[in-house]
Amino acid sequence: MKVPFYNAYVGSASGIFKGVYAVHKSNLFVKNIDGLKNATNKNPITSMSWCDGAEDEIMIGYGSQLVKVYNVQSKTFTFSDDRKFGEGPIVGVSKFKGLLMSAVESGIVRMWRENDVDVITIESGGHLDRMRHKDGVIATGGKENDLKLWDIHTGGKKLFAAKNVRHDELELRVPIWVTDIAFIPDSKKVAVTTKHGHVRVYDPSTPMRRPVVNVQVPEQALTCIAYSYKDHHVIVGSGTGQMNLVDLRSKGLVMNKYKGFVGGIKSVGCSLSEPYIVSVSLDRHFRIHHLLTKELLFKEYMQSKLACVLVKSNFDLTPENYNSDEDLVSDKEEKEESAGEEETVYPTLNLNTGATPEKRIKSSSSPKKKHKS
Repeated sequence: MKVPFYNAYVGSASGIFKGVYAVHKSNLFVKNIDGLKNATNKNPITSMSWCDGAEDEIMIGYGSQLVKVYNVQSKTFTFSDDRKFGEGPIVGVSKFKGLLMSAVESGIVRMWRENDVDVITIESGGHLDRMRHKDGVIATGGKENDLKLWDIHTGGKKLFAAKNVRHDELELRVPIWVTDIAFIPDSKKVAVTTKHGHVRVYDPSTPMRRPVVNVQVPEQALTCIAYSYKDHHVIVGSGTGQMNLVDLRSKGLVMNKYKGFVGGIKSVGCSLSEPYIVSVSLDRHFRIHHLLTKELLFKEYMQSKLACVLVKSNFDLTPENYNSDEDLVSDKEEKEESAGEEETVYPTLNLNTGATPEKRIKSSSSPKKKHKS
């Protein structure tokens, strides 16, 4: 069966970049786009993001500090750069009006343009776990390095620095460990998750440096966050495999719990036009949940260790949104490319109908040997 171009992209811990095509009440298909020949656990994909607002290019960051740009329309890599800076793997990448950005674990953020030797660097002030960007503003955070916002237009001037919350009821200092960051659409607010189970919202437009919303998911070490289809709500995932919907209004409220996970959740992505949640986890599964009904729509096992997932803001499961006249991928091509990684594209159980698609069985030209009785 042939499929159109992909509606989700996945990066693996072995450096393999995959395209995923999912259609409602149908199969889910996966194809290795890049990295199969040089697959190694020493150079994982650690970060992916859309370039600018058009969402037609994907910027990919690797553990070796290699940076690539993939064009979704032409299905080719248009840029590659492996200049070293700082220490540790890349924890965030982005592109804004031709300006490339990447950040490493040691706390350095660099900005540069293609074919330009001049590089602007920002010292974030400590260990980084995540760097995000939106509309000319860079957000950084990590272990004992609280949320900071930087202005690209002024060459990296600091716009905002969060202040830690007050001491707890035992008058003990609350440790800081920002693990992921999400910008709230149509506002200047920024939401973060922490290793200690907090979901916090900061508003740089006010004089207040402490969070305006601070809600805790009990006994969970949160690892990822994404703004959802539902206004003023985010999806958060934890290292123990728990995914929740969190209401950021008023004082905040932990709501829906989505089931089906075995390992810790590495990355989540949400459609802003439809109620879908896409996630990857340590159990090597790619999942799609319905945000409102909490139903598990797709669950696909992939042989690789999955690290991050990326979907468009208008992600949908209807085939009408995709061009059926494009060059398509056959099952034979998928099997041949996945053979080097020992990865087979398994059929997906349609959880809406309960029907199981036909199994794909490798044909063999040689007859089976009969055993002597």
